[in-house]
Amino acid sequence: MKSRTTVITVAFNSAHIIEEMLASIPHEVGVRVVDNGSTDDIRKKLKNFKNCKLISNGSNQGFGRACNRGAEKSSTDFLFFLNPDAKLKNNTILELERFADKNQKMGAANPLIKNGKGKARLKMSSIVPSKNVPRPKINEMGEMPVLSGGALFVRREIFEAIGGFDPNIFLYHEDHELCNRISKLGYSLWHVPSAIAEHIGGRSSGSSIEIAQWKGFQMARSRYYVLSKFYPSGAFTRTFWPAVYGLSNPLNLLSRRRRSKYIGQIKGALSARSDGGIFEQPKATNL
Repeated sequence: MKSRTTVITVAFNSAHIIEEMLASIPHEVGVRVVDNGSTDDIRKKLKNFKNCKLISNGSNQGFGRACNRGAEKSSTDFLFFLNPDAKLKNNTILELERFADKNQKMGAANPLIKNGKGKARLKMSSIVPSKNVPRPKINEMGEMPVLSGGALFVRREIFEAIGGFDPNIFLYHEDHELCNRISKLGYSLWHVPSAIAEHIGGRSSGSSIEIAQWKGFQMARSRYYVLSKFYPSGAFTRTFWPAVYGLSNPLNLLSRRRRSKYIGQIKGALSARSDGGIFEQPKATNL
């Protein structure tokens, strides 16, 4: 039976990890892999997965814009945005669909997201205004103020109604901004622990010192842009000073990787102050 959900994943040189994720998805579920200009052999990795379709960008279009392209190529009731370094447990998609059918005001949901060591943590704080709800226990179903974009299950009609991910955000904090718009439309965000995903963060982009600084730079630019929508006069202060405080922490100073991340954030905040943090999108190649 054809699934009511399409899995959408954004890849950038993810050939070394994506097979494990694809193997965890039931064969009846369609998958859209949106490749952001990779230079690896990802096309070869997808040949054994008949339910998978590759959508190629000629350059790195950013996470949100790539997700939007995948959504445009989907027609199912639900969209499941899943990072390439994640994998699903049995019946995860079915459990999310069942929950959505019983809760028509559910706009989006996260499964229980575990790290590689089997530990789970709820994402309860947002950098933008969010609904004040009681914190659910990790193994109990509950409404959430914000959701993680690493394994995000969304009603397609709601995703389309709000215009998808903001294309001006290159990477980071796009989930905060999207959840805010879903909530404003009158729909709720949920934690559904009967559905389980495992997400090993960092495997999709690497962990070198240079990458740490690049991630910090992009994180700060996105943070500034998103905050400027809600706190126009305070976006720089709320972006720059947390980075300075982070850098001044002795534990972070002693770690080259952490130090590089916060230096990147400081540079990103200064960069965003001059241009608003808006992602200048390169032209895409439609393949």
